[in-house]
Amino acid sequence: MGADVTFETKVSGDVAERFWALYLAAFEPLRTRAAARHVLHREEFDEEMADPRVLKLLARDEDGEAVGLTTLATDLAAVPWVSPEYYAARYPEHAARGAIWYVGFTLAHPGRRATRTFVDMLDALVTHLGEHQVVCAYDVSRFNDDSLRFAQNLHRHAQRTREITTETVDQQTYYATTFH
Repeated sequence: MGADVTFETKVSGDVAERFWALYLAAFEPLRTRAAARHVLHREEFDEEMADPRVLKLLARDEDGEAVGLTTLATDLAAVPWVSPEYYAARYPEHAARGAIWYVGFTLAHPGRRATRTFVDMLDALVTHLGEHQVVCAYDVSRFNDDSLRFAQNLHRHAQRTREITTETVDQQTYYATTFH
């Protein structure tokens, strides 16, 4: 079961509603699996869907149903938790041409994770990133990295068709101290 992947700059109305339902189905478990808040509030989701600086990769099945979604900020200022200055200092040539982009999130419908949906989305994303010769930044929760090996799989998949370098540029660790 493959997916039809399209790139959109703005998503609203019924389409946004269908992808919001998909987003919740895929991300709800992260509420208790990651220390950082990974689940957007509805108004945050709608803002991101309406923001033309955030490219949306929409995956639909053969019946047109929403089965996958990736967000890609082509302007780091669109990502509130990212420091554009950090990336500009490390990748000045890319920054000068606006070629530092950020994957906000990527997801596939829970029932389609063992299908080609995610691979189809990843193929479209990797092709697009390669064509623009960008630095693509992203963050991955420890849960997703440990259980799904997300970063490792992304690197392995991308290097099949592109010459790439992947590096850990920063790391945040959350601690909890219980006082007795």
